Amino acid sequence: MTASNYIDECERDPLLCRGGICVNTEGSFECICPQGHELSTEGSVCVDINECSLSDSLCRNGRCVNIIGTYQCTCDSGFQGTPDRQGCVDIDECTIMNGGCDTHCTNSEGSYQCSCSEGYALMPDKRSCADIDECEDNPEICDGGQCTNIPGEYRCLCFEGFMASLDMKTCIDVNECDLNPNICLHGECENTKGSFICHCQLGYFVKKGTTGCTDIDECEIGAHNCDMHASCINVPGSFKCKCRTGWLGDGLKCNDLDECATEEHKCNLNANCVNTPGSYRCACREGFTGDGFSCSGTGCPGACSTLPWGSQLIPACLLWEMRQPRQRDPSLPHQPSSSGVQTLPDGQGHSPRPAHPARLPMGCPTLYPGDLPIESCSHKRRKAEQGLACL
Repeated sequence: MTASNYIDECERDPLLCRGGICVNTEGSFECICPQGHELSTEGSVCVDINECSLSDSLCRNGRCVNIIGTYQCTCDSGFQGTPDRQGCVDIDECTIMNGGCDTHCTNSEGSYQCSCSEGYALMPDKRSCADIDECEDNPEICDGGQCTNIPGEYRCLCFEGFMASLDMKTCIDVNECDLNPNICLHGECENTKGSFICHCQLGYFVKKGTTGCTDIDECEIGAHNCDMHASCINVPGSFKCKCRTGWLGDGLKCNDLDECATEEHKCNLNANCVNTPGSYRCACREGFTGDGFSCSGTGCPGACSTLPWGSQLIPACLLWEMRQPRQRDPSLPHQPSSSGVQTLPDGQGHSPRPAHPARLPMGCPTLYPGDLPIESCSHKRRKAEQGLACL
């Protein structure tokens, strides 16, 4: 091609390659489009490329805005654009005045969240924290104790029978049975919530105001079956019965002891023993005076004179206790009186004595059957009869 036939399309048409640069070539031209542009289909114009329509991944967490030759991102709330404004990155609100949170700020992608410490609750403004009254919210939170609210938490003041946990937020039942094996002595211990129960053995009970098992005094409360003539003796867990003095038996059944028959009495020799229920009484015999335990007198219904006997005088006491036939030495002289009373003459000496003397009242000398056979005389009514004189 000659120079005269050379055509510069770029010079001839200034609008050629609009939006770009027109470069003349031999027999033609070429459009060089800037970044963000592309050649139109007819190849003579540089048109803007809409990057936003090419990819959905552009401007994540934001909105893509196409501009001539490029694009920009308009970021969502909680995000900010990159320096080239072609991307969106998260804003860490917690680095800016703690996000406005009272206590804890937790950043998240595109946002953040305020939270409170344990024992506090987030207020409706989502930023402020207020103390939680756990005692009011859950009255049973200190089961077995009293709840006391303090800022941010609570404490349990445990009742008797419970102990606090290490963090003082729980009351734990104390097993008294394991803690003290002898707490229910004479019984079996059963642990209960906050306390314990003693199941006492027979003869024991749980006394109000005390722990453990206390002996029942069956004698004091009348819970025994002792005889009415027996004494009740309390022993641990039971009782014993013992017949009182004057009674015989096992205590459950007592029979009267006849002290007169068994001669377990202290009556005087010149007194009669009279048995009474549980005891006895003594009564001095006729001719004696006293309380029965001590008797004094001659044993005669009245005062009697003495009868001479050899060289001594023998009281002529009445022998009302001699009822057996009279026995005497046949060698001794005797004279029957008109009244049948036998007497011995003076000066005849003593006769041999039988083996068994007659039992006479106190104050009389020992006489033997046949020594002085004397007929009974009535007080102040019978007169002297062969040496015997009743006054």
